[in-house]
Amino acid sequence: MMNTRFSPACAAVLLAVALALPAGSAFAKSACDGVTTTLTKQQKTDYRSLIAQSLGKKVKPASVSIESFMQYGNWSVVYADVPVADPGYFFFDLSGKSPKLKDVWGGMAERDEMPDLVKWAEKLGANKEIAACFADTATAP
Repeated sequence: MMNTRFSPACAAVLLAVALALPAGSAFAKSACDGVTTTLTKQQKTDYRSLIAQSLGKKVKPASVSIESFMQYGNWSVVYADVPVADPGYFFFDLSGKSPKLKDVWGGMAERDEMPDLVKWAEKLGANKEIAACFADTATAP
């Protein structure tokens, strides 16, 4: 068995270096912490129908591919690939009797655009948790 000892000066340097390093991503809080990101089979079917209806009669629910989902409180966002347009983030207000599509965001965004995406989502009425999770997801490398 090996017993390693450090001088007090060496130990102080090691401690200073450890404290100066940024916290690892394993310990960092994710923008999507607390946000539901899983769908039930029924929810997937329902959202595919809602998205297809929003795109017109030519789109069938079976042709809508749901790539990701997030929900917090009375808001949900579905990232879906559809046959008539580029993939997009479909924002739903869940505060009424049935989900109401508020808007769709599509395109590319860089990490430095996150504040703009958060503001855009919040202007729709989305809560800050969904807005932050969406912005983080939409700008992920």
